[in-house]
Amino acid sequence: MTKGFWLKILIVIITVLLPLILNGYQLQVMVMVGIFSILTLSLNVISGYGGMISLGHAGFFLVGAYTSAILTVDAGVNPWLALIAAILVTALFGLLLSFPALKLSGHFLAVITIAFGLIMQILAINMEWLTGGIEGVSQIPRPSIFGYDLKGDNAFYYLVAVVLIATFWLLKQILHSDFGRSLRAVRDDEVAASCMGIDIRATKIIAFVLSAGVAGLAGALYAHFVRYLNPDSFTLEISIRVFLMVIIGGIGSLGGSILGAATVYLLPEFLRFLDNYYYLAFGLAVVLVMRFLPGGLISLGPILERGISRGSTSKRRRKDA
Repeated sequence: MTKGFWLKILIVIITVLLPLILNGYQLQVMVMVGIFSILTLSLNVISGYGGMISLGHAGFFLVGAYTSAILTVDAGVNPWLALIAAILVTALFGLLLSFPALKLSGHFLAVITIAFGLIMQILAINMEWLTGGIEGVSQIPRPSIFGYDLKGDNAFYYLVAVVLIATFWLLKQILHSDFGRSLRAVRDDEVAASCMGIDIRATKIIAFVLSAGVAGLAGALYAHFVRYLNPDSFTLEISIRVFLMVIIGGIGSLGGSILGAATVYLLPEFLRFLDNYYYLAFGLAVVLVMRFLPGGLISLGPILERGISRGSTSKRRRKDA
């Protein structure tokens, strides 16, 4: 058995036991960590593996959340069907955004994605006939499984955990396939990728659609968890926070996405006792991670492993001497 296998077993055990040791508020926080982990995974597809900067992911998050909420509240659609619809509708928005985005790169692409996120928020405010405007959408139902309503936070926690694991596994299969290798080749050098016969346009479009669809899934889960939506929940700050989760965890790493989401979401909870100095401490922690771990927190594992390996080698040498 490899170290990776036992680590996965440990993670599964901790995930299963968490609801037994956490109080109500702490469990709600962990559900939000799971939802933002899915959202961070979606962003890492285009920013980490595709090398395209997106600062408007809150827009996709909003589309997925409102699609599922409106379908269940206003149309009476089953939450599971609404969740699937949220993925498809958000993927469609990703397809539409990919066309103008393909013509841009770097900070120009970042600007157009920011504009997309702001436009989605403005539409949510002004389309009162559909979204409820600033009053939002309330009484969003939670899904049920075989007649069992997932009203309790414990049940919803396990739902989010299962969806997160399934999303992680699916993205891992996709990003380690021929498409994933093509996407990384486009990220590293578009000219070389084109010479190798890779369709750069199609690769980027698929990446945008895939990323948007997963973000829509996160949005739908968020809507059914909080059971109330308004446009204030989908600001530019959310997009920046998710991008920060990608950077802190490890850009181009699926495991880093989850680690980054957990760190960025949970760290403020541990720093609340600092009151007015909370943002200063949080900012300092982020700067330190980016300065000393440019590969993100996920790179800390190999660094420690190399350190332990060197230490054991040195001991053997001294023993032999």
